[in-house]
Amino acid sequence: MANWIDVGAAEEMAPEGKSCVAAGEVSVVVCRVEEHFVAIRNICPHAGLPLGEGSLQGRVLTCPFHGYAYDVETGKNVDFEEDVPLSQCPVRVTEAGRVEVDVEASE
Repeated sequence: MANWIDVGAAEEMAPEGKSCVAAGEVSVVVCRVEEHFVAIRNICPHAGLPLGEGSLQGRVLTCPFHGYAYDVETGKNVDFEEDVPLSQCPVRVTEAGRVEVDVEASE
């Protein structure tokens, strides 16, 4: 069963950008890609640093520390397919316009 955690209003999330939010005790990066949301844990799988401080260009989030770039929709590193993928979280928008994520599903 999903454990949905409210992380904020959809209208307050960065348009065509990213927002770092707390989902309980877990830091999550919510990315708005075109007309939908994608959520990932705020940790670079390469070095364990906060990926949310990086830049988002379309679907690609680049780690500010080592330059590793990830497709937030697939979770894959865009340069090194064999690299460990991002830890993605299910995300939804409620009828009330609230963004919710399920961090337990990403473990």
